[in-house]
Amino acid sequence: MASEIERKFLLPELPAAAAAAAAVTIEQGYLAVDEEVEVRLRRAGGERLLTAKSGHGESREEVEIRLYAEQFEALWPLTAGRRLRKRRRRVPLEDGLVAEVDRYEDELSGLLVAEVEFPSLAASRAFRPPSWLGREVTGDRRYANQALAGAGPRLDPAGERRHTGREMDAGDGSDSYRLELDEPAPAGLQRVAAGRADQAVHKLGEVGSEGAAAIHGARKDLKKLRAVLRLLRERLGEKSYRAQNRRYRDAGRLLSDVRDAEVKIETLDELERRCGEEFPAAATELWRRELERERYAASADVGGAVAEQAAQAAALIDAGRDEIAAWDLEPDSWGLVEAGVLQAYGDGRAALRGVCRHPDTESVHEWRKRSKDLWYQLRLLCELWPAVLGATAGQAHDLADLLGEHHDLTVLGADLEGRDLAEPELIRELIERRQAELLVAAVEIGERLYAEKPKAFGRRLAAYWRAARG
Repeated sequence: MASEIERKFLLPELPAAAAAAAAVTIEQGYLAVDEEVEVRLRRAGGERLLTAKSGHGESREEVEIRLYAEQFEALWPLTAGRRLRKRRRRVPLEDGLVAEVDRYEDELSGLLVAEVEFPSLAASRAFRPPSWLGREVTGDRRYANQALAGAGPRLDPAGERRHTGREMDAGDGSDSYRLELDEPAPAGLQRVAAGRADQAVHKLGEVGSEGAAAIHGARKDLKKLRAVLRLLRERLGEKSYRAQNRRYRDAGRLLSDVRDAEVKIETLDELERRCGEEFPAAATELWRRELERERYAASADVGGAVAEQAAQAAALIDAGRDEIAAWDLEPDSWGLVEAGVLQAYGDGRAALRGVCRHPDTESVHEWRKRSKDLWYQLRLLCELWPAVLGATAGQAHDLADLLGEHHDLTVLGADLEGRDLAEPELIRELIERRQAELLVAAVEIGERLYAEKPKAFGRRLAAYWRAARG
């Protein structure tokens, strides 16, 4: 058993050295946590790890085991409700040390933490942190990842309590992306939609300081808002639905360039990590530098064209707030959402069949969009029976992630076509091989997720609705 010696710091802002570094997306889920021991799963790039840790504070004992993709996917659903997602950047320090800077996402958006690992306790105690590392929170259990991944209190960047989920019942609940059992469904769905619009506008106002992270967050809010629209499509009427959906779609497209530049680098990095020695690193060095320049150019323009596009998107979103407030969503019954749920489930099921018949780029991309619809809608309805619908939503999320990686590889492959590289055929072969692996895993999840016929799925959720909401 190895010892892990590290110190943790709360950052007031993302330092320039970290902003310029490549980022890796990390997803963590906890299988078991008690006072002394935690057992977690982590997916970072091509790595999938099972880790057990014991103890607290500066020095802890750790055992780490690499998993095959199949093992990881079998265990991951067991972490539902105890997950987090963050973007990690590595910043070199003096004496060969490295600060791992984590920007948290989703419900923890805005939280910035850095960890520095040391070869010995003596090195840890001799370390003098640079001022940008901020306040030290080593040993503060509120900032332990297992606490952040749970359903309890969250912390804002200043270390104050903030609330999400059930704890928001005491407040206005505007940030909670789910329909609460103690609120009328029409008012709740308007609250959720308006909350996503407000959050998107707020994040776009931070583009000057937060750059690509703010744009990424706003795009996610817009996707959630459009999922609410699709859920209510029949009730809103086709004309109103199309106009409002077009508004938020167009706002999202204004923000696509910065995020697309970031995704290409992340996808290339993950492909290299996954393929190891098989990956032609030397042949892709120039390509990587060109992608880095494009990403930097897109991110560095936050005061110019990017800021202008963000302002245009914010104006579009803000102009739609009155429309959300004017939605006529009566009555307060299962019928309000039934058609949208059946449509999302049925479309996803049909898209799965389409992929099985013709697994081309268009059919896989269509399935990805429909799996995201179902994921967001199940998150909205999760309180009807959290233990059951939470697990189902987790399956839909995992499916969307697999298909998302498939899509990112398609985008990377399209970018490859315009480059003059030494070994394009090998890179294309590695992309296609990985996409085939992803599709096998996705179909396996999809066959379970869409095992019921749409009407049977709808009847089951209708029964949950009646039992939970009367």
